[in-house]
Amino acid sequence: MPGVIPASRFIKWESIDAKVSELRPAIELYETLKKYAAKKEEFVKELADSLLSADDPEPFISCGFELLAHTDNEIATRESFVIFPEVASLISNGNERAASDVARLLYDLGLDKVLSQENLENVLYGVQIGLETHRRKNVGGEEFRKEVETLLGRIVGKVAKRVGDDVKLLGETTIRYGKDLSKRVDMAVKVRDKIVVGVEANFYTSSGSKPTEIKRSYGDVQRGLESVGVELIWITDGKGYRRMERSLKDAFEILPNVYNFRQATDHLEDDLADHIASRGK
Repeated sequence: MPGVIPASRFIKWESIDAKVSELRPAIELYETLKKYAAKKEEFVKELADSLLSADDPEPFISCGFELLAHTDNEIATRESFVIFPEVASLISNGNERAASDVARLLYDLGLDKVLSQENLENVLYGVQIGLETHRRKNVGGEEFRKEVETLLGRIVGKVAKRVGDDVKLLGETTIRYGKDLSKRVDMAVKVRDKIVVGVEANFYTSSGSKPTEIKRSYGDVQRGLESVGVELIWITDGKGYRRMERSLKDAFEILPNVYNFRQATDHLEDDLADHIASRGK
């Protein structure tokens, strides 16, 4: 499974349109500031004055940084650390220094180059499309966990019938082992009142740290869980493994219960049924 996000949801157009619409009044302000962009001090003065005159300067501050593809509500450079709500409060209370500092920082970051573009709303639209890459990193993982949960739900239902026992799928669960140790897993399989399997699900569109983490720490975790009768399995997939085959191989030697999505679809029902049946012997 190289990718998990459907093409129709690959770019969240409705959110982009909402963001651009929300920032349109601020965009209009920056359009008026284009004529000052060639001279730093003139730009700083005009933007600072505009921020000081605004009922709420925070949307205008956020928009300036958004045009530079910075979406957090704070920014730290070597020279300054600005928390947008805090500086907006200072500016609302008439702090001219705070307004000038924000305007100067935006200029130093290169906002003047953005203002040289013909249509700032189009620039903002393009920035939002580009920022979708970051959103997809989180969305891909969530989508994959949903796919795995749906698959496991079907498998567990079939396994319960095969073994004739009360087998249930749990969501995120903390499994304790040893004296003070525990492992939080994405899902768990419970037989009657006992957890017998913990499941981790991860998806990689690019190379990541998880295989290295597995190699480094999961051996001890696996042994600890086995000491309380719990088997740990890892369902993972994604095109990122085209560049992590060596790391994945090393991880597999530490944690043998590794499946990609197709393997889980084809084999996990039989493996889980055999595992539960063997426990009852």
